[in-house]
Amino acid sequence: MRSTPANPTFTGTGALSRAAVATFLLGLALTVVLCAGLRQAESERTQAEFAQRAAVRAAAVTRAFDEATDALRATNLFFQVAGEVGRDQFDAFAQPLIRRHGYLQALEFQRFVSGRERAAFESERARLWPDFAIRERGPIGLVRAAPRERYLVNDYVVPIVGNEPVYGYDALSNPAQRGFSMRAVDTGEPVASPLIDLVQGEWQRRGILIAMPVYRPGARLDGVAERREAVQGLTVVVIDVALLVGGSLDAVHLLGDRDFSLAVNAAGEDGVMLRVFRHGEQPGPLPWWQVLAGESELRLEREFQVAGSRWQLVVEQRPQGIAHHLAELAALAFGLVLSLAIAGLVQQRSARTRRIEALVDERTSALDLATSSLRLYERAIEASANPILLVSALRPGFPIEYANPACVRTYGYPVEELAGRPLAMLGGDNADEPAMEELRQALRERREGHALVRQETRDGMELYSDVYIAPVRRPGGVTEHFVVTVYDVTKAKRYEAELEHRAQYDTLTGLANRALLADRIERAIGTSGDKPVWAVALDIDHFKLINDTLGRRAGDEALRALARRIGTSMRPADTAARVGGDNFMLVLCGCADERQAAARLQVVRAAVSEPLEMEGQMLVLGCTAGVAGYPADGKDAETLVKHAEIAMYRAKETGRNAVQFYAPHMNARAIDRLALEGALRLAVQDNQFELHFQPQVDLASGYVVGTEALIRWRHPQLGTVRPDRFIGLAEETGLIVPIGAWVLRSACRQNQRWRRAGLGPLRVAVNLSARQFAEPDLVETVARALEETGLPPDSLEIELTESMMMADVETAIETMGCLKRMGVKLSIDDFGTGYSSLSYLKRLPVDVLKIDRSFVKDIVSSADSAAMVDAIVSLAHGLRMNVIAEGVETLEQLDYLRNCGCDEVQGYVYCQPQPVKDVEPLLRAGRVQPAPLDA
Repeated sequence: MRSTPANPTFTGTGALSRAAVATFLLGLALTVVLCAGLRQAESERTQAEFAQRAAVRAAAVTRAFDEATDALRATNLFFQVAGEVGRDQFDAFAQPLIRRHGYLQALEFQRFVSGRERAAFESERARLWPDFAIRERGPIGLVRAAPRERYLVNDYVVPIVGNEPVYGYDALSNPAQRGFSMRAVDTGEPVASPLIDLVQGEWQRRGILIAMPVYRPGARLDGVAERREAVQGLTVVVIDVALLVGGSLDAVHLLGDRDFSLAVNAAGEDGVMLRVFRHGEQPGPLPWWQVLAGESELRLEREFQVAGSRWQLVVEQRPQGIAHHLAELAALAFGLVLSLAIAGLVQQRSARTRRIEALVDERTSALDLATSSLRLYERAIEASANPILLVSALRPGFPIEYANPACVRTYGYPVEELAGRPLAMLGGDNADEPAMEELRQALRERREGHALVRQETRDGMELYSDVYIAPVRRPGGVTEHFVVTVYDVTKAKRYEAELEHRAQYDTLTGLANRALLADRIERAIGTSGDKPVWAVALDIDHFKLINDTLGRRAGDEALRALARRIGTSMRPADTAARVGGDNFMLVLCGCADERQAAARLQVVRAAVSEPLEMEGQMLVLGCTAGVAGYPADGKDAETLVKHAEIAMYRAKETGRNAVQFYAPHMNARAIDRLALEGALRLAVQDNQFELHFQPQVDLASGYVVGTEALIRWRHPQLGTVRPDRFIGLAEETGLIVPIGAWVLRSACRQNQRWRRAGLGPLRVAVNLSARQFAEPDLVETVARALEETGLPPDSLEIELTESMMMADVETAIETMGCLKRMGVKLSIDDFGTGYSSLSYLKRLPVDVLKIDRSFVKDIVSSADSAAMVDAIVSLAHGLRMNVIAEGVETLEQLDYLRNCGCDEVQGYVYCQPQPVKDVEPLLRAGRVQPAPLDA
């Protein structure tokens, strides 16, 4: 029997199962590898995208700080170019910057003010800003700053609306501000403050200040000491940091992304980093499944500098959740379904192809972005208002390869004509200047360069330019091109030249001013050898009448005409200067002695005195001159000018329209007058004055009916100063007004005390000066004195002189009428010595005529004096006025006055002017007996 062979099907089936298992395991392994690769690629893509988006946000924030610093530099450059900048100029310059950069809280100019200047500074600023005061931070808000040697005051603030609290704020009162402000002064560069609480928000808002010093033009700035000496103030930008960061991000639409959170930290006063801005919620703990998946938060920290201050930017992004893993899950599911090795291999190749495509798309997007940025830069250069040129660094002569359209507007050359031309051709005839050589040296050394150069346009017009040269280097360090940027500063240079001219010449007359005068005198002295140089102070007599009668415009025209006459009457080597008002100063050279100087000066005075026609009227003006000569009267310009002015004032005292040469005793007199003026001002403050009273006696009854208040000055060192020595000085300086007001109040107060003490209804007489009588508030001053002291108006008698009333009769009558309606009595003092008209006398509401002591003195021995007294008494009684005689010293004078009908007298025959304590017993006695001086 034959045997049956085994079934081969069983063997094949088992082999197939093993192959299927192997294939399944291989497919599963390939699927796991594929998922891991997808996870890595997705992670890299996410990281790259996050880095790019974070960099955009960082660039937006840092660019905003750079723009704020540029605004500060522009403001500082404006101060350097313009010199002394006024408030209106600062407002006009700063307003556009504030509108352009909305995150700027304010643009400020902080001025250094010394403790000695504080009162004058506050007074001047109070004219524009009532109740202005230098302030500092107090326990609750801003308070008046304590006395210090130096302040750094917010003088100019733009905009003022919303920044009112900082106007007048002393930056040096805050230690944090004082520290960074002085660093800016010492370095000369912009310096940012640490994070501080802003005054503008009542210290509820945080921000920073960036300051840059403004130095005195022309000052040496070689070291810290020189910079501190030359600094005038600081320009400051005030930045609300939250507004700057938020506004900058919002302007480029970066605040709408909810996946991102952004924080900005800044160093505080102690150096610790503080949070100043945050957008978006800070990411919390990750879910467990994301932790198991190996995911983590995306975070970028970047530090940057803002004017020397350390800042930190933190950008964070949470993982994107389950959607972030869809590709991995799909690959896993697909690999599990396709267990065959070929399916896994196809899936692996497909995934790789997708990764390559994604990378190509990413690189293509980056290339498109770079190309777009390049086109943006090109459009920006084309639209620039300043000329920008690209110059070859590899070809001889540095030819121009590119010029933007602004070059056509500035230089007048077409763009195609500039191409290929050497850069030096823009210098024109000024190519050999040192500034151009500096630029050529920078080109040869392949380095940055800057110079202020004088160029010419195509049509030959002069052009001043700030030229900056920057090399463009390849990655290997080879310089192939230079970028040349040109800023047209022609207008600024012309304005600077105009300011320089105004600094040396009088704008009204065109003559030299006081600053140039000093230079001319010093030059004349330096070149004269031993020959004299004569300084002449020239004052036009009674020039004020032209302004008062014809107006300021006619006065200015007259000054210009006089300046032309003075200038044409002098030799070319001499100098004429206007030093203020109608005051001129002459410098005469080549005069060997006083005789020649006087002859030369006479030519000038003759030219001034020629008739001058103004608005249909023919004016004849004189002038008073004072002369001082080098080297006898002074060896420097300041001394010569001072002594010439002293001589001129002496000529005025002795009579106008004269010439006076300086003598040493004049200086002593001027110094004495200056010392007396200073002491007089202190006397008003220190209450060194006192009143003496001289009784006025009724001739019919012998009773004291009143007193005349007379001022006396008791100086601590000078002793008693006579009234005739200081009253005239008080009139000239205007101090007579507060002194007279004090006399009025004190006299009324003392008379009211006597009335309350039962001494009877006495009246008190007070003299008014011409300066007081001309004050517009005289009536209010008198009414206030009566109200404060409680004295009845009819107990006050105001004495006026004839001259002060005759100066403006109509106004005098109106003022006197107001006083009469008030109830005050009026008298004319020293009657008969002035130039009053009887026609006006009958219109004046006067109660008393006082006979001058010059008539009373000779009343017994001179028939003329006696007749004059009789006439005054008859005239006064005819006009229903009383008569008081002054200076009565003898019984004979007293008898004559009683016989001729005089009503009252005062003088040494009864009592000298005495202090209150000495005159009170006589007032209590009531009736007095005469006691002549010869008794």
